[in-house]
Order: sequence, then structure tokens, then C-alpha cells
Amino acid sequence: MRFLVPDDPVFLGMFIGIEQPLLHNLYYFYRNDLSEGQELLIRTAYDRWGEIQQCFPSQLQWQALVPAARGQESREDYALHDSRGRKLTSLYSVDVPAGHLHTLRACHTMLARAEQETGRLTEVLGELAEETQVPCLVDTFGRVLDVMEFRAPSGLLEAVGREARTGRAPALTLDAAQEAAYQDFCGRVVYALSAGDGFTYASHRALYS
Repeated sequence: MRFLVPDDPVFLGMFIGIEQPLLHNLYYFYRNDLSEGQELLIRTAYDRWGEIQQCFPSQLQWQALVPAARGQESREDYALHDSRGRKLTSLYSVDVPAGHLHTLRACHTMLARAEQETGRLTEVLGELAEETQVPCLVDTFGRVLDVMEFRAPSGLLEAVGREARTGRAPALTLDAAQEAAYQDFCGRVVYALSAGDGFTYASHRALYS
């Protein structure tokens, strides 16, 4: 499955911010508090999250603080421009097995349901919220997943994917149709991550205009 990842500090920060406080802590510190099925799903989701991160191009590997993406050669970054020559926030085409995202969605569904019910997993999520001082970990998990599950416009995906495959062009200029698709896609990304906050949406949307 191919999806588009923006070179966006908000998205990348939220993506990185899920692994340690939520998935890592659940698996390494609370596995004995979980049922066998819950433990298996969380462990698998934790593995898949790391594998997806390794599929990101090196430019998005958290500012080169982690090893370069497995199976992808390091190359110079490229510049993305609109039809009038203005620089845009770059997008990157990422290939992952569809099953990885299905596993992550199943894990998120389980955690979101637990927040509305009672039981040891519900208590664990409450403890994690207190320990990390991040009360919306599961919600953030879902919003990041939403972005990765977006069906990118085919023309935009093909243009960005072609640039990534060749790695030769220092710049990619979108035509009018691709630019419209870009603005629509990026607007959906910002909306998904803004959690309904108008100020957050407006300030984040400015990265794409």
C-alpha cells in the first residue's frame, strides 16, 4: 500500500510521540496486566509501527537521529513547487504492506473501546496518561493512523512517487491539477491532526500555503 507522508513537523512529532509513551510502555511495562489477545495485538502493533517508520525516507527519519530507512538509498532532498514556482511542503511516497495498517487500526480500535469501558486495560491507559502527562495518547494514535490511511490522489501520488524512484530531479513542479489535489490532500491532513481546534488548524495549515 502506498501513501503520502508530508515533511511536516506536526505529523512527524505526533508519529514519533506514539511509540514510546503508548506502544512501548504498554508492551514492556504492562504486558502482565493484559489478556493474551491484548498482549499479542499490542506486541504486533508495536513491531509494525517500527517497521513502518523504517520505510520512511531518510529525510523523514526524525532529522537523521535514527538510522536511514531500510532498503532505501540516501539521496539529496528535493524541492516541491506549485505551478507558480512557490515552494511547498514536500511529500514523500511510502510503501508498506496493507496488513501493517490493518493491524494498527485493530489495535487502536481495541484501545479506544477500552477507554469507554471498564477493566484492567482501561486502568492501564489511565495510568499511562498520568505518567506521561499526555491524556490523549489513544486519540493521537487514531489521528496519525487516519493520515496514513488517506487515499492519496492518484496523479499526485504518481508524480511524487516518480520523483522518489528516480531521485535525480532536485525540484518537482506541480501542474494546476496536481496543485489542487495537493491542497485538498494537505487540508485533510491538517484537519485530521488538529483535533477540532480552530487555532491549531489555522497555524498548521499555514505550513502548506
